[in-house]
Amino acid sequence: MGQKISRYIISIVLLLAFVAPLPAQNAGNNRDRQSSQQQQKKREKKLPEVTYPLMNGIDVGVDILSPVLKVFGSEFMSAEAMVDVNLYNRYFPTVELGYGGGKSMNDYDVRIKASAPYFRLGIDYNTLWKKAHGNLLLVGLRYGLSSGKYDVVVPNLTDPDYEGGADETNLTDPIWGDTSNYIHEGMKHTMHWIEFTVGMRANVAKRIKMGLMLRIKYRLKASVDTYGDPYYIPGFGRYDSNNIGITYSIIYQLK
Repeated sequence: MGQKISRYIISIVLLLAFVAPLPAQNAGNNRDRQSSQQQQKKREKKLPEVTYPLMNGIDVGVDILSPVLKVFGSEFMSAEAMVDVNLYNRYFPTVELGYGGGKSMNDYDVRIKASAPYFRLGIDYNTLWKKAHGNLLLVGLRYGLSSGKYDVVVPNLTDPDYEGGADETNLTDPIWGDTSNYIHEGMKHTMHWIEFTVGMRANVAKRIKMGLMLRIKYRLKASVDTYGDPYYIPGFGRYDSNNIGITYSIIYQLK
């Protein structure tokens, strides 16, 4: 009887020794399956990279913001066009050409007129170049040049605050005592500057896009007439050491 009990005990121990590793083995197998499934899901979620050829089209566009601002009372206006080439959907060498001008008169009847052509040359980088949706987020750099003419005309140099007694605004003949007009027309200017640009471009229809560009401008070199500074530089904005501008363009993709 005792031997039978001993055999039963030994049989149970051996059975337990055989069965016990199975849960651990099953748990290990479950972990392996879960890890494999997770890796498979990651592979499924990871889309293949979009590759672009060297040439992806040529875009041409015109700025429509400046004419709109002119309608709402802006003193100066420019007509501007741009052309860029899409290289690898990543680099966009760009040329921008324009002509700007206008007239202004302040409270002292100082009349200012300016007109000149200008151009910008630079490149944009598309930070969304891996995306296949076609929309662009651009950062770039421009070199700008404007060269033209401007007028400064003061028909009456009597200062209303000083009743004609301010030497800064009156040109009085020392012999006859007459006040002369300050009229300088056809003065020349040349301005060089750089621009740091940030913008976006979105598809709105087949081959048609809209683009918004913020431009931070810094003057490099300027040459103006000795009789007065220009009030406005076409392509750059008000005559200063730096400036900020915005263009909003409608763009057509040629191919």
